[in-house]
Amino acid sequence: MEVEIISSQFIKPSFPTTHPKSHKLSILDQYMPPAYIPMLLFYSIDQNTQAIVDIITQKRMKQLKESLSQTLNLFYPFAGRIKDKVTIDCNDEGVHFTEAKVSCSLVEFFNQPNLSSLIYKLLPKQAVIGVSAEGYITMAQVTCFACGGIVIGTLISHMVADGAGASFFLNSWGSNSHINEFQHAFEFPNFDTPFPRNNACPQDKNAMHLCCQTLKEGRLTTRRFLFDEEAISRLRGQGSSSTVQNPTRVEVVASLLCKCAAKASKAKSGLERPTLVIHSINMRRRASPNFPNSCMGNFVWLAMALMSANDELPELVTKLRETVTSIDHDFVKRFQDEGGFVNFCESLKQVMETTSRVAMGTGVNYLRFTSWCNFGLYDVDFGWGKPIWVSCFADSVDDLVILMDTPSRKGIEAWIYLNEDKMALLQQDNELLMFATMDPNPLRLKDYVSHA
Repeated sequence: MEVEIISSQFIKPSFPTTHPKSHKLSILDQYMPPAYIPMLLFYSIDQNTQAIVDIITQKRMKQLKESLSQTLNLFYPFAGRIKDKVTIDCNDEGVHFTEAKVSCSLVEFFNQPNLSSLIYKLLPKQAVIGVSAEGYITMAQVTCFACGGIVIGTLISHMVADGAGASFFLNSWGSNSHINEFQHAFEFPNFDTPFPRNNACPQDKNAMHLCCQTLKEGRLTTRRFLFDEEAISRLRGQGSSSTVQNPTRVEVVASLLCKCAAKASKAKSGLERPTLVIHSINMRRRASPNFPNSCMGNFVWLAMALMSANDELPELVTKLRETVTSIDHDFVKRFQDEGGFVNFCESLKQVMETTSRVAMGTGVNYLRFTSWCNFGLYDVDFGWGKPIWVSCFADSVDDLVILMDTPSRKGIEAWIYLNEDKMALLQQDNELLMFATMDPNPLRLKDYVSHA
């Protein structure tokens, strides 16, 4: 599939604002990896006359640009540039916006056998790892398909937003596209972080490495595994115990993947090693009261659980629940108080010491989880309906699992990034395939079709 770039421009705020000229990063922002958060939203069209398709496509493109410009009046750092490791220059230079087109239809695209490997072509500049040389905070690419379908691919710097914040921005952009509903539907973003901003915050390379997980030079493979509502119901039954009687869908899917990945690693290396699960936690939901998703910046912490190679599903679920719930409102509060910077450094040191300790001896397998479930990405509506599919991309990041909602919000689509050899073993795991469908066509399975 060839993507033709039609034009590129900068979308700037629609009017001059009196916002601060610079945005200081919090201590949590500074420890995020120097990378972009990639999100892709797929929208269909119900017209089949080419003339009508062209008119609708032009109207949608104009609407996207105008509403983005208006949205940037409030999300002013998103239109700025990265100045250094602690500062965003809020210069209103704008979002790098690309228009592109492909000659195939969305149906033809979804029929591709290597769908996961084609996703990157729908992202702007195809840059995901690292930051652009130009220091862009936000990049967007709108790709028009021959059928009139549209894919909106965005890259947002992890320095100014986490996954929840990036999702809030997309929903705000969509709400702003409904001109008549803007005053009622739009919640203003808040860039006043509750965490300390410290110009002298030391840049710990080991901590950065852990946040970004391992960037591999070898061959990596991406696979999507769909767990539908029925499969998750069965997993919940198998994973429940007297300790965790009603596990969440994220808990049971993550636990099963941990178990199966450990088996693949053992088959590859011949060594029976424990697995250190590193789970990204959205601390907005752990604070009391909760911070809303409108709070911009990074609210992410890494919870860790050491899983034995012989743990069964109930034990895995229990350990995961224990480590996640340890990030409670008292934990979050420690980063906000006067001693927030000192407490943050101490907690970070504990994270690094834990990883070093468990890696002694025969070593340890690492598996990093991040969940985008319940972020509301399937609610992003620009005025022509909700997306039929939402996807991500994280090429070059090894031992990573991104858990995504399905359109029904009842299933989970797990995007898994593994070494080629381990993936070859994982995708043949009978226990995994009892619950999951590998690399499904988004338009063919009932979890998608009934909500498209």
